Amino acid sequence: MSYAIEAENSHLNFQTRFSNFRRRFKLSSQISLTYALILFVTLIVTNVGTTAGVYYVFHHQAERALDISIERTTQKVRELNAIDENFYRLGTVMPSVVFRVVDESGKVITDTNPYIPNTEKFLKYVRNDPPFWASNEYKLVETPHSFFYYKDLPLEVGGKIFHFQFFKTITFEKDFIRYLLWTIFFVDVIGLGLAMAAGYLLSRRILKPLKHVTETAREISAGNLDKRLDVEKSGDEVSKLSKSFNKMLDRLEESFTRQQRFIADASHELRTPITVIRGYAEMLELYGAEDKELLEESAASIKNSAQNMQYLVESMLFLARADQETQPLNKSPVEIRELINSVVKRFKNPRVKFICEKEFETSGDPELLKKLFAIFLDNALKYSNDEVKIEMAVENQTATVKFIDKGIGISFEDRQKIFDRFFRVDKSRTKFDDEKISAGLGLSIAKWIADKHEIKISVDSELDKGTTFELTVTQNFSS
Repeated sequence: MSYAIEAENSHLNFQTRFSNFRRRFKLSSQISLTYALILFVTLIVTNVGTTAGVYYVFHHQAERALDISIERTTQKVRELNAIDENFYRLGTVMPSVVFRVVDESGKVITDTNPYIPNTEKFLKYVRNDPPFWASNEYKLVETPHSFFYYKDLPLEVGGKIFHFQFFKTITFEKDFIRYLLWTIFFVDVIGLGLAMAAGYLLSRRILKPLKHVTETAREISAGNLDKRLDVEKSGDEVSKLSKSFNKMLDRLEESFTRQQRFIADASHELRTPITVIRGYAEMLELYGAEDKELLEESAASIKNSAQNMQYLVESMLFLARADQETQPLNKSPVEIRELINSVVKRFKNPRVKFICEKEFETSGDPELLKKLFAIFLDNALKYSNDEVKIEMAVENQTATVKFIDKGIGISFEDRQKIFDRFFRVDKSRTKFDDEKISAGLGLSIAKWIADKHEIKISVDSELDKGTTFELTVTQNFSS
């Protein structure tokens, strides 16, 4: 167990050291070094494989020449059953093979190459550790000046034992391989250097757009979100990254602008009730004890302003939780007609008329859905003095809920903005008391609730003729 833990710790330490080492280099240098390392390993493996293959081919050719020479010589000896000094002239050995016959006393009977030293002299140079590609059937002799295969084959000829000695030099092949290795080494070094230089220059060229992205990102600040990257039409990964970066900036700019507007509007909306409360408090301080009518008026106004401020703060907190995805959403089976009925009863307004013949059950958060219906009903009552109808129709797995009023209506231009936060129709056209007008957050909250419940909202409105909000609820029991 301890060995396994030590091995794992050692591996983690190596990864940490390697990561720290890698961070010291720029990305272009890392790419160049990685490319050079891959090329170096590839060259090493290729060169080792090539060298081993060349060695094997040369040794195999030598072994093959010896095999053929031995086979022919053995066959000719059996045919003639005699040996003399002219035996080598029979051509039984390959041209590259040296052939010698020695009797039991060591006397040379025939020899194709007298320059090959006496057997006793070179046997001390026989390698006891031949390379893996060398044949075990032959001895490998490596003298200071030569390198060859050797085999001693005793044969009986005419009742006497003769030693048939075969030599195949591979000195030239060994020198050739040595020169080849040095040549490969120098070519590899030069090629590796050129590859590193080319990889570095190429990586710098490839990473140049990324450098531009980095510089642009450094220049961007909260007051400079309108800056964008120049996107090339190449369609490569860098251009896609630039497009994604620009889109991210668009979203950030839009979010930042919306946040600034939200803060400014919230400050403005909170200033009004605070000013009212402060004004009446100062009046009460001066005259409240003497003027009962002023006392009652001040108390009512302060209470109303406090309620408005409480509603505003609660709405802003709701939207803040919604933006941060922390607003609770507890779905369960709900009955839509029952929810709307409870909302209508809570308003206790005789102008509201609810028409529905069928029940409709779906999945949703009952409290949030009540809030959704209450927002649309409250909106209809605020902007109309006439009857407000809620019509609910059920067809198959879909329910359509309409909130219909005959109030001031909404212009086409305003219709595109009614779900924006703090947006309200022009106050100069409003027929009702300012105290009854919301801060413009209700429809934003309603839109969020509807989106979370996959409820579609459509608006049909005409100035001075009324407005109809239509909610399309789809039966959905997924969690």
